[in-house]
Amino acid sequence: MTRTPSRERYLNELAELLTAAGWTVTPRYELSPPLVRVTHPALERTGLSVHVEPLLCGDDEVAWFCDSSGRYLGTRFQLPQVLAAVHDVLGPLVAEAGWPVPSDEPQARPRPRLGRKPW
Repeated sequence: MTRTPSRERYLNELAELLTAAGWTVTPRYELSPPLVRVTHPALERTGLSVHVEPLLCGDDEVAWFCDSSGRYLGTRFQLPQVLAAVHDVLGPLVAEAGWPVPSDEPQARPRPRLGRKPW
């Protein structure tokens, strides 16, 4: 997990979810640790940086998303919880600026249509 490509893959998954919910996400993979910066057009210079922190759980290493204040937001398996945590921090600031607040729920992905394919 300590390899950068794994961290970037997890950050990309989070970035997709945040973007679909309405947040502006800027990857900053050149930094150490690599991170994504989460902002909104209503917030001039305010945002939240999120990076991946490996933690040991028993014998396994688990990737946790951590914000710029050091708060653990959730594991890579808890992306909806991480989205909700970002919303809890930035949502009130967006609302205070008078803008519509992005969703705190993951967008439903369209399910593939099942059926017969024409040959």
